[in-house]
Amino acid sequence: MPLARRALLSFGILAVPLRLLAPGTARAAPDEAAFRALNRAAVEQVLLPAYRRFAEATANLAARLDALARTPQEQPALEAAREGFARAMLAWQEIQHVRVGPAELFSRHPRIQFWPDPRNAIGRDLSAAIAARDPAALEARANALGQVTTQGLPALERLLYGEEAVARLRAGDAEAAYRGALLRAIGGNLSTLAQDMLAGWTGGETPYGAALAEPRPPYATPQEATLELFKALHAAVEMVADRKLTRALGSSAGTARAQLLEAWRSGLSGQAVQSNLAAARALYERAFAPALAAGGEAELKGLLDRAFAQLGASAAAMPLPLESAIGDPARREAVAVVQREAAALKALLAQRLAPALGIPLGFNALDGD
Repeated sequence: MPLARRALLSFGILAVPLRLLAPGTARAAPDEAAFRALNRAAVEQVLLPAYRRFAEATANLAARLDALARTPQEQPALEAAREGFARAMLAWQEIQHVRVGPAELFSRHPRIQFWPDPRNAIGRDLSAAIAARDPAALEARANALGQVTTQGLPALERLLYGEEAVARLRAGDAEAAYRGALLRAIGGNLSTLAQDMLAGWTGGETPYGAALAEPRPPYATPQEATLELFKALHAAVEMVADRKLTRALGSSAGTARAQLLEAWRSGLSGQAVQSNLAAARALYERAFAPALAAGGEAELKGLLDRAFAQLGASAAAMPLPLESAIGDPARREAVAVVQREAAALKALLAQRLAPALGIPLGFNALDGD
């Protein structure tokens, strides 16, 4: 059976008439008022609350990392820091797919999370900074690039997880002191980046949230702003379909590679996928689904409603931790189902939702083209 047909079957929608799965009679795109309503709902109901949660989570994380740096021998301090990391990491997943605006400025997105990292640049650069006790890695650089590999969530994960990392933090020597200082620096940096992104969305003469919602430059029309939001929606699903699961799953349990997962050290890769898909579903349901309903696209809305609901249910049922599940013949199929359904939904978004909105195809959502 072809992959596309199997993917549709996984949604249980092959019984839907084929005319609903392929582009049908051309209809007029939503009018300007509908685009404005879609954009405003996306910004006010989904994206701004998510940015606020990330700012709150990183501020909390910074405080916990400071406490750990002061008392590295205390197990409760380590556990609290790890809990803070998990909250921040999962809050980040809600906006990870938004790569424009304040996230793009000063390369904030890769500074928060340099991933994927196939050449282990983070490990090499972090080890070099620790060996040299590099003071530059401890500097606050809110509006400068700096070393992106040593200042974000992946570097922090390496410092917090693993017996060797904990032992070195607690060694009581010069390296341990530097590691504690680095924890403070990364925590402060993440909190500053999160606050600066939120401020970019909400403050100043040209808040980015208003640029999308109203719209304002750089968007000439409401439809152009909707295209940006569609790219974010598509990217959230595409990351799960193409980047987060496929390579790590491999072709069999024997070829699965857990170390290719996004957050294998902390065991958060599965929760990250769930958070990505929940964020995508929220963006669809709060912004895009009402536009389809208002535009008379009830059949398409029903199809996408079912697809998002099925993918959400499959993600919720995914065995955790993902790091061990993908190598277990008895559990990996449930993970593969999520990957296939995400791939099917990605195709539906591009082939059905984009045309219904009059959005041109041919872009790469992850590149922002």
